[in-house]
Amino acid sequence: MSKEKARRRAEQRARRSAPHPKTAHPGVTPDRKKSLPKRTNRQQRQRNRVIVVAVCWLLANMAIWLFTDTWNARWVGLTLTTIAVPLIVWLVWDPEGRTGL
Repeated sequence: MSKEKARRRAEQRARRSAPHPKTAHPGVTPDRKKSLPKRTNRQQRQRNRVIVVAVCWLLANMAIWLFTDTWNARWVGLTLTTIAVPLIVWLVWDPEGRTGL
């Protein structure tokens, strides 16, 4: 009797540890693509802020490149825009209209 129980337990363990086919779940097809998770409002504002910083930084550096002739001025401009543009966007950015705080 104990050999038979041991054999049944071994079969159950083998069934549990066996790889399951991907179509085992009803209603899910293997070629169906996963839907992307929706961004929260906070994540969307952060993404928009990063895009604004990047665009402003590029525009400022292009202007510095066009209007300066020396490499020293260009390096100083690059350094200043790298510090100033994110700071200005952070100070000015008000995505929800909370100016009265």
